Amino acid sequence: MSSLRRLDERATPEEGRIPDLLMQPAAQAECERALAEAHPREACALLIGAKTSQGHLVRRVAQVPNISPEGDAYELDPLRWREVELEARAEGLRVLGVWHSHPRTQAVPSMKDRAKAQPGWSHAITAAAAPTRTRSYFARADRLVEQRVSAIDPQS
Repeated sequence: MSSLRRLDERATPEEGRIPDLLMQPAAQAECERALAEAHPREACALLIGAKTSQGHLVRRVAQVPNISPEGDAYELDPLRWREVELEARAEGLRVLGVWHSHPRTQAVPSMKDRAKAQPGWSHAITAAAAPTRTRSYFARADRLVEQRVSAIDPQS
């Protein structure tokens, strides 16, 4: 059985609601730019924002160097990761999850992506391949569940 559940498969009451991933247009544009700049390697970043009643509100995407020696994988630079976390806290924000690109495949988590998933985080992927460029998956303790990704007004 796949470790992904579609949005139409509801979480059980004890699991709680799956938060939507709400991205401001500038954050989505940053993902698109990072994908293009890093191609053919994967780019990676941290999703910075706030947890709201509507979901994970991404105010900005903070690029983090990909230190993976593999071309089809990502590994966040731990020093830059820590700097980004401290910057977010200073702004009254938090790390909501991770973003990375799939320059040659669709926006579906690989086995490597699933193994690295952090429970409680959004795991967004922007793919160069059609049809859906950005998808996100919320990590439960035992699996990833697809989140709804929505654009949101920058004033929110």
